[in-house]
Parts: sequence; C-alpha cells; structure tokens
Amino acid sequence: MRVRSCLIPCATVLLGLPSGLVLAQEPEKERPRHYQHPPSGREKAAEHSKHAGYSPELSREERLEVKGSHVGLLAAGGNAATKTSTPLEDVPQNLTVITQARMTMLNARSISEAVRYAAGVSDYGSKDDPRGYFGTIRGFSPDIYLDGTRTPDATTSFSYSIEPWGLEEMDVLRGASSALYGSGQLGGIINAVSKRPRLNQQSQVTFQTGSYSRVQGAADVGGALNASKTLLWRFNGLIRKSDTYAKNIKNNEIYVAPSVSWRPDSKTDFTILASYEQVDGGSTSQFLPANGTLYASPYGYIARNFLNSDADYDVYSKRQVSIGYSFTRHLTPNWTISQNMRYAHIDASYRYVTAVALSADQRTLTRQALLQSSNYNNVTLDTRSNLKLRTGPVHHELLVGVDFRSDFMAFRRGQKTAPSLDLYNPVYNPISWPTYGTTTNTNETETQTGLYAQEQADWHRFYLTLSGREDFTQSLTVNNRTGEQTPQQNNAFTGRVGLLYKSAIGLAPYVSYATSFQPQVGTTRENTPFLPTRGRQIEAGLKYKPPHGTPWGEDFMLTADFFNLVESNVLTTDPADSTYDIQTGEQRTRGFEAEGVGRLPYKIDMLASFTYQDPRITKTTVAAQKKERPVAIPSHMASLFLKRDFHLARNWVTGLGAGVRYTGNTAGALPASFTVPSQLVWDLQAHIDYQRFGIQFNGTNIANRHYVAACTRSVACAWAPGRAVFVTLSYRW
Repeated sequence: MRVRSCLIPCATVLLGLPSGLVLAQEPEKERPRHYQHPPSGREKAAEHSKHAGYSPELSREERLEVKGSHVGLLAAGGNAATKTSTPLEDVPQNLTVITQARMTMLNARSISEAVRYAAGVSDYGSKDDPRGYFGTIRGFSPDIYLDGTRTPDATTSFSYSIEPWGLEEMDVLRGASSALYGSGQLGGIINAVSKRPRLNQQSQVTFQTGSYSRVQGAADVGGALNASKTLLWRFNGLIRKSDTYAKNIKNNEIYVAPSVSWRPDSKTDFTILASYEQVDGGSTSQFLPANGTLYASPYGYIARNFLNSDADYDVYSKRQVSIGYSFTRHLTPNWTISQNMRYAHIDASYRYVTAVALSADQRTLTRQALLQSSNYNNVTLDTRSNLKLRTGPVHHELLVGVDFRSDFMAFRRGQKTAPSLDLYNPVYNPISWPTYGTTTNTNETETQTGLYAQEQADWHRFYLTLSGREDFTQSLTVNNRTGEQTPQQNNAFTGRVGLLYKSAIGLAPYVSYATSFQPQVGTTRENTPFLPTRGRQIEAGLKYKPPHGTPWGEDFMLTADFFNLVESNVLTTDPADSTYDIQTGEQRTRGFEAEGVGRLPYKIDMLASFTYQDPRITKTTVAAQKKERPVAIPSHMASLFLKRDFHLARNWVTGLGAGVRYTGNTAGALPASFTVPSQLVWDLQAHIDYQRFGIQFNGTNIANRHYVAACTRSVACAWAPGRAVFVTLSYRW
C-alpha cells in the first residue's frame, strides 16, 4: 500500500504556485497498489484528474507540505482522451494538455492564443476574435467542449465563448473522438476545464493594460465556507474595455463564474458551476481583396486596420449564461460513479457589412449588409461508472456511461445591398438596414443520446484501449418562411482500438484506429435527408517520458506520430442542379506531428512542435476542386518557445522567454488560383516576482511583421494583427 501524492512539478501545475511559495496540499487516502510503474503512472494522473472534472478523490486527514520550484508546463493526466485518470504517456493517442501555467505564460486572451505552440493546430492568424475560435486540427474544424460535455453547437459566429481566465486547463485531443463523445468532427476536440473550489485556495487579482487601449481587471478568489471545510467556494471575475487591431471594432467583456463545492467526506464531491458572460464588440472579420493585401494594386496596399464594414452599423453583442454541476461518488476504493450536467443559453445579435466583389477599377468594393440574431438553449448530461479490477496478471479499468444532449436554436438573418466603398479614399455612406429574418428564418431542435463503454487493460507493459459507442440522434428543422419541416433521425456506432507498449526506458510506441460521425442538416434534390458524414483515422506514434529518477530530468515529454484521416459523405454540388448538394464528396488528411513539452536540463522550460500535413479534397463533383487543398489550411507548421527563470535573491525571481511560430503557405481560394505566403512571427515574455507581487510583459508579433493571415476567396483576405504588447500586474495571497 502507498499514499498517492503529487510530485513537485505536478503540484505547481495544479495549484498555480509562484516560485518559492509553500502551501499545504492534502494527499489522498491509501488505495490498493493497482499499477506497478513509478509515480508518473496512473496514481499521479489521478491527482491531476481532480482538477479536470473526472474523478476527484479528497481527504482531510493528512497534509503534505509541497514547495513549488517552478510553474510546470507538463500535466500528468490525459483525461479527455479516456474519461479516466490515465497518464499522458499511457494514452495511445496524441493529446496536449495546456495547463493554466502555460496559458498564463503566453498571456492567452482567447482559445486561439491558448493553442499556440501545439502541434497540428492552426488558428488563422491568432486574431483576438470575440466571436469564437476559427481554426483547425489536422485540417478539420474541432468541436469545443467544457468540462467534458459539448458546448452549444451553433455556427462559429454564435458559438459559446470560452474565457481562459476561468480555466484550469485545456485539452487538445487530436483525431476521431466519437467513441466516447458521440457526433463530432474528425479532426478532434478542444476541452476546456473550469476552475473549481479547492482547499488552500491561492487567490489573486490582476490588472492588465497594453495595445488596443486595453484595460482589464480580473480576480480569482475562494476558500472555505465553514470550519470543517466541507463547503468551499470560488469566484472568478473579469471586466475588460478594449479596442482591436481593426479600426472602430471593440472587444469589451464582463465575465463572472461562481462555484461552490460540497465535500461531506473523502468519497463525495458535489460542485455547482455557474457563469455569465457579456461580450460587446464588432466583427474582426474585416475581409479585403487579395489585390491590395497579398500584392500591391495600382494604388498600393490597403491599410492593415482598414474597416471594410461600418462603424455606425457594426455590432456584435452576445449574452451567455450557464449553470450545472459535477458529482462524483466513490462507492468502493475501486468503483466510482460520476455525473456532469450543464444548461447553457446564448442570446446574440450580429450586424456587419461584408465584401462581395472588387469592381473593374480595382479600388471599389461592392458590399452587402447582414443582420443576424441567434437564440440558443443547450442541455448536456453525462453519467458514467468507472470500475478497476484485476484478473490474474491483467489490470482492468472498465468505463460505461450514457450521455444526453439537447439543442435548440432560433436563427434569423436578413441581407441587403450596401453602398460600395472606395478602398483607398473611403467614404462611409449610411447603411440601409435589411429586413429582419427575410433570408433565413429557422428553428432547429436536435437531441443525441449515446451509450458508451471502454476497457483499458494493461499487462506486462502493454496497454490496450477498446472503446465503443452507439448514438441515437434526432433533429427537426422548421423553415418559418415556407413552413417546410425537415425531420432527420440517424443511429451510428463508432469505435476505437489502441495499443501501446511502455518500455522501461520511457519509450512508448503505439498504434490506434478510430471512427467518427457527424449528422448533416438538409435534404437532397429528391428531398432525401442527408446521411451523417463518416470518418476514420489511423495513427501510429512514439512517446518518450523519462522514467522516475532519470539524471537529466523527468518533467518533459516528447511525442511523434503519423496519421491518416478520411471523411466521407461530404456535401458537394449536385451536378444535375447546382442549387442542391449530394453526398459523394470525400476529404482526407495525411501527415506527421512532433511535439515536446516540459522542462529541459538547466531549468529551461520548452514548448516545441512540428507539423506536416497534406489535406486534400479527394472526391467532388466540382472537377476544378478535385485533389485541391482546402483554403486556409497550412501544410507545414513549426514553433519553439523557450523560457528560463532566475533567482535574483531570496524573494526575487525573474524570467525571460522567447518564441517563434512558422506557418506555411495556404490556398487562397478553391480552386487554388493564388496562394497566401508563409508566416514567421516572434513572441516575447518577461516577468519579475517579489513575494506575492508580480509583473509580466508579453509581446506577440514583436517584429511587427506585415502579412495576410488567411484568404478564403479573392475578396476575403484578412490582415494578421501587428505587434501587440501587454503588461500584467498581479497580487497573490
């Protein structure tokens, strides 16, 4: 028997410790020695899982003094991949856990900025876009999850906002995930994990200012509500007033997230999580012609902060609220039941003016005014049982569960021709508002119920993962303009099998196969409902995590893998009538990824990644698009960030970090009539801490490189933001 405890690197990651801070961390009760590998195994990952929302195990009988030596970048567990307390090095899949320390170091102001330096992830120029995340994983758009359940599945512009200040970590899971999560994109998921109450809460307040006239204050406070410490509370709040890189476009926000935990004993945890977010801004999708951005027009280049919309018309206003709970009960030392539930509501209004075409004079942009609104309700419920047992030399971890999701969205859109705009001598004439809901006026209801099971078995350093899930989906789309109703009902089975061998020297080769599905709303020309898209993935890789006691250090991990993803039943134009679609399309991505995260010798913190991918449209009815690369998806990406802290004196710590990010060229249109050049940008970070006080500097695109982030067609090119610098003051207690 042994007491499972968190090593110093793990504790600093989970608790957000500044250098040199001493606090009490409570260990968990003794449990049967289930696995034979050293503390970097599942015992260590179980401690990590308390904060990832899967299997909290809490005790108040003992306290362990932990002194943090640094804030680590490498987490212990990979809970998003298996919904169990599985160490990253034991998961037969490429998973990146972006810790709170990593988000703080990079000053992540959005999901796009948090996923920087992660392999396989593109973010379309890292724009601080208040509307949501625009990017891909392995060439496909990812699904966004919060605390293990799907966020409202709305269009990206009306998506559920994820505020990094309210997060403990983010999990980037690459590849097909339907075997545990149900319907979803083939490329992967991003799972955000909310901050929640904990004993010995380290509270902090921060103030940030910098580029774009940014003024932001934030607080993260909490503690115990009673003397026995069975009731804990936490409050995260943020208020911001800020411009953006685009002229007259705001990014103002109010965010509050209270939470309360009830822990009557070491076997029970019931946590209520709530949040409210108010975003008031405009559209940072200021798309411009390639002529004047990618290359000079007869009149030169268009200004980087040019507003192709209208300051008096543009509005992006979103209100979202959510409330839910996370419940875990340990029935026996080896048997746990858990349940996550959340209700979320979004109410959004969106007005902007978009580019239509460039006139023959090469300077006049014809435009269209859009008026959109969305009302969204979402309920998710995930219940699961986890059982650990042993049959002879084989250790098993069995997971069974059922989850339910219900979505309702009312979407309204109107559009109208807007006054043309001179790109080099702009005069913004008044916009005539479109009529509300005349182009699109739909109500959509969707439900999904899924039954899933998983077996994780390890035998003599072999780790086998088998997952399977049956989903039952129903949807009803009502066109309020025509009265037409489109019901759809689909069942689908998806699965995953993975095998990993963990050698004594820390090398772990693995191979896995997984499938996915995603329902498609709409009908063919013959009024036949679309079938779900189906995806399949093969992945083979190698992980290296130095074993416990390695002289050159053990707090880093290297991963490299090859992958092949194929998605079928993709919508493509009906050759008999171009106003309809048929499902004969196919898209695939092949590639190689390599990533390193953690602490190198000489106390150097590292984030490193390299990606080669070849996304292609392999089947389509549009001949010119066959074998073409989809727009805005790079084939090559690479990044490196290094940081080193220095102790100046007993109470003084300083540090300096620098990073470089490379993104290869992308197709600017389909077919690829032009190409967006590659990009190379530099980032800087520096900080100094004195006792409980800290000051941090962050700079992105520090060399102020002038480049286009992405194009999707000849009049839809977006400038990347220029140099942006921010200073953050903090106080912890």
